[in-house]
Amino acid sequence: MSNISIKIHEAKLTERMVTVDTQYTKDVFRKLNYPLKRGNTILDVGCGDGSDGRFFETIYGLKWRGIDTHRNAAVKTAGSKFTTGSIFQIPFNDNTFDYVFTHDVIHHIDEQHQRKQKHFAGLKELRRVCKRGGTIIIVEANRYNPLFYPHMVKMLGHNHLRQSYFKKLIHDSYQTDLIQFRFFEAHFYPPLLVQFFRIYEFIMEHIMPKEFIAYNAAIIKKRNT
Repeated sequence: MSNISIKIHEAKLTERMVTVDTQYTKDVFRKLNYPLKRGNTILDVGCGDGSDGRFFETIYGLKWRGIDTHRNAAVKTAGSKFTTGSIFQIPFNDNTFDYVFTHDVIHHIDEQHQRKQKHFAGLKELRRVCKRGGTIIIVEANRYNPLFYPHMVKMLGHNHLRQSYFKKLIHDSYQTDLIQFRFFEAHFYPPLLVQFFRIYEFIMEHIMPKEFIAYNAAIIKKRNT
């Protein structure tokens, strides 16, 4: 294969990856169905490659800051918008951000033991940096989803949380705040199979027990106390 052919092939792969990533990210935020006010600040805790951050900036017009324990090469262009930090000791002052967001992070912070006190400590730190009257948004994969369990849990070793545990954890961590839950399907789909999986999503979201739905999400409105 010539160098030109290789470059064309790589470009097509990149375009395909961006398309899939956009489809998945759009699905997550569409199903969260939460209004985000343009110009407000958001802290993305465990931001990874920054894909959610790019969406917050370009689609919602938010002022994004991201933290993670390590800098992913994909967020190198974020510059000063990225800070290395831990969910147990977020490097920002109290009441700093309008929104605090975390996506598939909580099950990683103590993945081997899944101790409630560790989860509780991380969740309370999210609250600390959220402004009074601000919103904390937590999205976590559900352990017993029929797509996640064989692939992510058994094959890849992700110790996802059970839905019942997630709900209790949120209630125990934010007892004085207003809590809403969302349960929805969202996955990376091959572009040619998206319509097929929309049927699967409908079945999962409208027919199957919600305990098996792919994502558990909590939207917490921090009270002014």
